[in-house]
Amino acid sequence: MKQQLTLLFISIAILASWGCRKDTLDTSNDAVLQFSTDSVYFDTVFTEIGSATQRFMIYNPQSDPVKISNVQLENGSDSQFRFNVDGYPGSKARDITIQGKDSAFVFVEVTVDPTNQNAPLLVYDNLLFTTNGNIQNVTLTAYGQDAYYYRATQFIQGFPPLSFVSEYDDYFPIAQNITLPNDKPHVVFGYLVIDSLINLEVQPGTKIHFYDGAGLWAYRGSNLKVNGMPDDEVVFDGFRSDEFYGELPGQWDRIILNESPSDHEFHHAEIKDAFIGISAEYFFLDTDPQIPTNKLVLENTKIDNCNGLGLFSRFYNIEAKNCLFTNTRNQVVAAQGGGNIDFTHCTVGNYWGYETRQEPSMFLSNALVLGDGNGGEVTFVSDFNFTFQNSILYGSSEEELTIDTTHQNDGVFNINFDHSIIRAKDITEDKPEYFTECLINPDNGYVNPVFNIGEDDEFFTLYDSSVAVNYGDPSVTGIPPNDLAGNPRDNSPDAGCYEL
Repeated sequence: MKQQLTLLFISIAILASWGCRKDTLDTSNDAVLQFSTDSVYFDTVFTEIGSATQRFMIYNPQSDPVKISNVQLENGSDSQFRFNVDGYPGSKARDITIQGKDSAFVFVEVTVDPTNQNAPLLVYDNLLFTTNGNIQNVTLTAYGQDAYYYRATQFIQGFPPLSFVSEYDDYFPIAQNITLPNDKPHVVFGYLVIDSLINLEVQPGTKIHFYDGAGLWAYRGSNLKVNGMPDDEVVFDGFRSDEFYGELPGQWDRIILNESPSDHEFHHAEIKDAFIGISAEYFFLDTDPQIPTNKLVLENTKIDNCNGLGLFSRFYNIEAKNCLFTNTRNQVVAAQGGGNIDFTHCTVGNYWGYETRQEPSMFLSNALVLGDGNGGEVTFVSDFNFTFQNSILYGSSEEELTIDTTHQNDGVFNINFDHSIIRAKDITEDKPEYFTECLINPDNGYVNPVFNIGEDDEFFTLYDSSVAVNYGDPSVTGIPPNDLAGNPRDNSPDAGCYEL
């Protein structure tokens, strides 16, 4: 009996020691957390001041407990978000222990005032977790204004994430002719695709903002009309408005225009901070690209600050008047595969202010080289008629124009720069027949012989002694009566989109 009592006391002591033993914290650098998501997205569109709450889970995959030494919002007290982790509310929490193979809830709340027009379109923050010196984050995103939001719903192999205009019947009536409302901004995630047979009109004053990698695609058979007014432009831009990102190039992808039953048109529009401003091209899955019967009409339109190309044409027809194409990392204007392209009173200028620019501002070719699907290449060549009249091509490089003449004898190949200001040496010496009454590589003794080089809102305008003043040919057909700024042209028009 005495022996049995001794064994009993020993067993109780062992159990007591187990119950009182504290698990040792895992303090190694390898002890990292796992999360149920890497980003929390609030998809509520507020029309008045309001709040919304989302939740996610933190997991400790280790066998031993870990201590989260710090949890905080990256923007601190300036954040519009608040959180509660394992019962600790606020904008910061410390020393939260999660047992081995255990988890904890995190609740996140955001408060938005959508009536503040100065508020960002999207509200961002990061919730930071520090564990054994490791910093991990979960991104928080919410709609910041009352706007029309378009999120990708289609994920098709070979295509970018996209949604179709016809899906948004809660924004506008779905019919063959659709007009975008202009009472509040539009914000696009992924590609917004204009369905075949739909004609989309964009009204004066419409603001369309794009998320990273997003764009607008006028699919084959659709049509796009952008109808801005002189004092009420249509703007295509990224969604960031803060000082650092406001003028950063490459914030979104591009506008794609395929063949259409009628002309795509842009009037008084501004396209900026994209990777490519406009890409007018054949449908990319066509194995035998052809020039369409329609054209792209650009009037009083600006394309600026693109990280790739400004105006990109592949097997397309373009008519541009009173347009300003400026400041891209590569070509401001690039045309491949031929077409009928006409520039009248346009300015193509490039003073790219980031890394050193390697490409000329304009590249022209009647050919396009594509892969044949078997590891080889095939070259497509089409007729090419290009005119550049009463216009300016000038920038910081000594060679701002390259013309690929490899296939100049394969079909029609007409190039005509007429009464224009050109900065280029090699092609003007090799092919002088392409240039009629042009002023080549001018020098008037000023730092810039063509443009004002002062404030941004004056750049690319002319000054009294600019070589472009009165250099245009008044007999050119279809001269716009007013310049891009709305100033009337006189009987001796200046070259470019601005009249002094």
